[in-house]
Amino acid sequence: MYAVTFPGSHLPFPAVMHLQYVVLCDQVILANDGKPSLIGILNDLQATTVPVTVPRLSFAARLLFTADETGKPHRVEVGISDPSGQEIGRPGGDISLPPVPAGVESVAVDLPLQFDMFEISTIGRHTFLLYVDGTPMGAAQLNVRQVEAA
Repeated sequence: MYAVTFPGSHLPFPAVMHLQYVVLCDQVILANDGKPSLIGILNDLQATTVPVTVPRLSFAARLLFTADETGKPHRVEVGISDPSGQEIGRPGGDISLPPVPAGVESVAVDLPLQFDMFEISTIGRHTFLLYVDGTPMGAAQLNVRQVEAA
């Protein structure tokens, strides 16, 4: 492994995969040119009763893989846990990255994951933790609060 110094920085960073962002939102749209549009970013949900069904909830992340990490498959999973810390789901799959062309230092990979009719059965903070090859990389949280009906 080698180190990289970013422009404007005097600190070396290890040249390993980097999580650029992780977020929960209403919808992720990937344009023809590959650019993601994140619609309705959220971290708080108000409900009058539980369980509550969220018609559409999307998890989105962007990872930057170094040239050394391409050319092989990677296991990507999202561990979803309830406020007590109990895991209630772990959707995932394998992604394959082709080798990068000479001179390219990293490859950006967008990971949109859509949940339709997502049911939440408890009040409190729910965590969506991104794992890559079994290593936790970052998380987004959804705080569900109970409110009185208007």
